[in-house]
Amino acid sequence: MNGIHDIGIQNSLAENLDGLIKNGRLPHAIMLRGGSEALRQRLSLFLAEAFVCEGDSKPCGKCSHCLKAQSGNHPDIITADPSVQGEKTFKIALVREIKDDAYIIPNEARSKVYILRSADKMNIQAQNALLKLIEEPPTYARFILECDSSAAMLETIMSRVTLFDLGADKDEISDELRKKADETAARLAAAILQPTEYEFMKITAEFEKDKNLFEPTLPALQLIFRDAVIIKAVSDITLSGHADISRQAASKLTMNALMKMTREIDNFRESINRNANKNLLITRFCAVMRSSAYER
Repeated sequence: MNGIHDIGIQNSLAENLDGLIKNGRLPHAIMLRGGSEALRQRLSLFLAEAFVCEGDSKPCGKCSHCLKAQSGNHPDIITADPSVQGEKTFKIALVREIKDDAYIIPNEARSKVYILRSADKMNIQAQNALLKLIEEPPTYARFILECDSSAAMLETIMSRVTLFDLGADKDEISDELRKKADETAARLAAAILQPTEYEFMKITAEFEKDKNLFEPTLPALQLIFRDAVIIKAVSDITLSGHADISRQAASKLTMNALMKMTREIDNFRESINRNANKNLLITRFCAVMRSSAYER
């Protein structure tokens, strides 16, 4: 069995997830955002296997639960995929099926895992129905939501799930560009905490020279502010690799400001996916992020 480092996600994310699994602290409701569809599915199945595994090192890959999970035949790992039913959206009827099934105790494992593919294609009614389930789930129920973008997800849903950002498709970004984007994101996050706009505008100007840098920087920046939200909510689990900057952001900015910035970054990512003009986006980015940070 391949380990989490063989899935294809960033090393920092793999190490953090590995730590959560080893310490038995995987959240009951997880959102996997970004990356390729295949990458999200690989990680979902790995986490589902970890949830049902009864070996000492999870997932052990050897117990009956792991073997059934790997073969796709575990009765307590349920995949909800609207495309299988020929649907383009994730309808409320499918959420209701999940809800009805969730209150039936697991067949074999201690946990019952629901993988929701294309979760970002839920309408408001479907999301509200899901919200009630993940707010007060059965003790054994676990939920893994896969989505390309979370821009269309309700804030109430986002506040109930633990977000793991897979970034852009790894095959599309070189290691050199990924490293540069991560470093740029850290500089931007630190600059936004400064009393003046000069340093932030100076760094943003680099996107004008290298427009390919803008897109991979956004998820890295978002992860830093996501960590700040978690820290502010009295937890010290960080994923970005820039915990020091996240702690500074948590101490200097309000929760509303941090949440607003993560939502605005979502909007920029969504605009890029719609092939919006990058020059205009970059120009708007500086003003929007500063105003969001200080709630103007």
